[in-house]
Amino acid sequence: MDSVNIQEIYTDCIDLPAENMRTEINRDDLYELAANIKKNGLINPIMVRPKEERFELVAGQRRFLAHQIAGIIKIKCVVRDLTDDEALSVMTSENLERADVNPIDEANHVGRLLAANNNDIDAVAKIVSRGRAWVQDRIAVAGMPDYLQIPLGEGKIKLGVALILTQIKNEVMRDMWARQAVRDGITIPVARYWLAQSELVPEDITGAISAPPKQFMLRCTLDGKEYPAELFTSVLVFKENLVFIDALRDQLMNPSGVESDLVPPN
Repeated sequence: MDSVNIQEIYTDCIDLPAENMRTEINRDDLYELAANIKKNGLINPIMVRPKEERFELVAGQRRFLAHQIAGIIKIKCVVRDLTDDEALSVMTSENLERADVNPIDEANHVGRLLAANNNDIDAVAKIVSRGRAWVQDRIAVAGMPDYLQIPLGEGKIKLGVALILTQIKNEVMRDMWARQAVRDGITIPVARYWLAQSELVPEDITGAISAPPKQFMLRCTLDGKEYPAELFTSVLVFKENLVFIDALRDQLMNPSGVESDLVPPN
C-alpha cells in the first residue's frame, strides 16, 4: 500500500510535471485564489510525489501557483509514492472534475493515456471514469484541422458543433462552414444539416472536374431563392414565433399587396 503523509514543503522544491494536463489557467482567477489563500489559508493540501531529491506536483496546480503569486514559501502537501502511471491517473481524475478544462487539453491528455496503455480505449475510459464515446470524441478532437482546433480551444465554437463539422469529408466545405460557425455561432441541428448537405456533393470538388468547382448554393427559408452557402447565417427563433416567419415567407413568395393580419406581439 502506498505510504501517505502530509508535510509542509518549500514551493521552490516542487516541480510541475513535464506534461501537465492544463496548458492554460486564467490569470485573474489565480490572483483571486492567491488573495483568498493569503487571507484564509489553504483548505485542501496539494498532492506531490518524491522525485529524486525534489518533489513533483501531481494534483493542485492552481493552488500551487497561487502560493507562488502570494509569496507564501511553504505549502501543505499530501506526499504519495506513485508510479508514472499512477500519477497520471490521479492528475487526470483531478482535472476532469473541473468544468473549465480546455477540450484540446483533454484530447492531448487522452493521447498520452492511450500511448501509455497500448491504445486501449476501454482502459483509458476506465482511468478517466468516462464512457468509451467520450474517449473517442477526444481522439476526434486531436485529429481536427487547425481551423477547428484553434477556435475550439479558444471557446469560439462548441465541442458538439466541431465534432459534427469534422465529419464533413469535403475539405473545401468543411473549411468554409467551420469559419462560418466561428463567425456566426451555430447550433448542433444546423451543423447536422450542413453535414447532410455535404454528402450530396463529391468529396473532392476540385479533383472531380478540371474546371473550377461550382459554387455551393443553399435555399433560403424565407424567400425560397438560392444563395451561396457562405452568405448564410443562423438565428434563434422562439418556436411560437415561427408563425410570423411563415407569414413573412408567404408575403415574400406571393406578393399580392394584401397585408397579413398576423402582427408580432410588442
